[in-house]
Amino acid sequence: MMPLTFRQVAEWTRGEILQCDPNQSVQKLSIDSRESAPGVLFVALGGTRTDGHAFVRDVWQAGGVALVRRDFPDRSGPQIRVESPLQAMGRLLRTYIDRQHITVVGVTGSVGKTSVKELSAACLRQRYTTTSSLGNYNTAIGLPLSFFAGPPNTTHFVAEMGMRAPGEILQMTQIAPPDVAVISTIGPSHLEQMGSIEAIQSAKAEILHGLKPGGLAVLNHDNAWVRELGENTSKRVFWFGSAPTADARVISASLEADHTLIDIDLADQRVRVRLPWLGVHHAANVAAALLVSQELGVSLDAAVAGVEGIDAGRSRIRVVNLGGVTILEDVYNASPLSTKAALDVLKSRPGRRIAVLGDMLELGSEEVSGHRQVGEHAAQSADVLLAVGTRSRHAFEAAKSRGLIAEWVPSRDEAADWLTAHVRAGDVVLLKASRGMEFERLTERLCEWRPA
Repeated sequence: MMPLTFRQVAEWTRGEILQCDPNQSVQKLSIDSRESAPGVLFVALGGTRTDGHAFVRDVWQAGGVALVRRDFPDRSGPQIRVESPLQAMGRLLRTYIDRQHITVVGVTGSVGKTSVKELSAACLRQRYTTTSSLGNYNTAIGLPLSFFAGPPNTTHFVAEMGMRAPGEILQMTQIAPPDVAVISTIGPSHLEQMGSIEAIQSAKAEILHGLKPGGLAVLNHDNAWVRELGENTSKRVFWFGSAPTADARVISASLEADHTLIDIDLADQRVRVRLPWLGVHHAANVAAALLVSQELGVSLDAAVAGVEGIDAGRSRIRVVNLGGVTILEDVYNASPLSTKAALDVLKSRPGRRIAVLGDMLELGSEEVSGHRQVGEHAAQSADVLLAVGTRSRHAFEAAKSRGLIAEWVPSRDEAADWLTAHVRAGDVVLLKASRGMEFERLTERLCEWRPA
């Protein structure tokens, strides 16, 4: 936790402090009343189903302090009263960043933003005390929670900035203004909510509008929607991708047994990186992280060491070995682009390759075409396709029309039954779907599988 007292919280959030020692140090910032203890500041956020103010008495009983609205009727326990607890969280983060001169790297994109966040943070840690967004804490609530959970002497913050509606990224840049802004890709993720790719592009562009004066935009030249933004901005831009003119140019990427070997040309210097994650698509993510590091004063050798030393468990593809069967579990989320990348990893593995592909959610008008694309790609990458869910029937039909052995089942439970009946030693099984499909349950079922 960053060094912070309750007096500072009250001053920076323009709040009224009651019933608590203003000089006491804040030990943790939380929105979960169950985490309350002495020194914990509980932020009572409103919600559609529950309101944090209903749990304030529980917080007091555990010894915590509550950050509440000014009209909260109970003044009997330790609290700081503000106009809006949510806005107060943001004001707290922005004030700390400004006063402590924290360097912020903002990362967004339809696909790849979490990987770029992790890789950039790994590089920056080679020289600086760095913290980054926790897990998928990529909202105006998640950024303060992530930052204040970091080391007390943090100097650099890598902030993942997601969005489901216009204005959300701009709001995050106002509470954590980036010195460097990265856009990994722009694609149909959240198309159902946003309505069009143009609307998604406009929302992602908000990170450029929020970039500090003199800051750097690190942009993907290979993505046409990102490239259009970079070509029409007055911001300083560094490009990454495969283009000969890219500032960090991906020369080659190949899959090995337990890593990806990547060659990148950076400022006319060729560098080879052994990334302990699987996927040639990560080459662009590594290139972006190297540009971030270069801009912020990390030597190339140190940045490469950061990439090569990254925790293999941070990869979206988790490799699980079970009685002669290899599972490639990629269940965090799915889009046509990320699913095709996962299929490429499957294609590189020896053995009978079974692709288990579930529904990709929130594709809107591209729902049918997106699922057909991955079905066509599966026909080139797998020996067997098991499509799961109503949307994935389109993938099944596209793959089967191209001669691939394919099956379709409507539910995850039926997929588990099919797998336990058909999988055999020597198989490699890819599990890939949107988070809502809960495909990790398939791994749990397969853990119970035993060879016949």
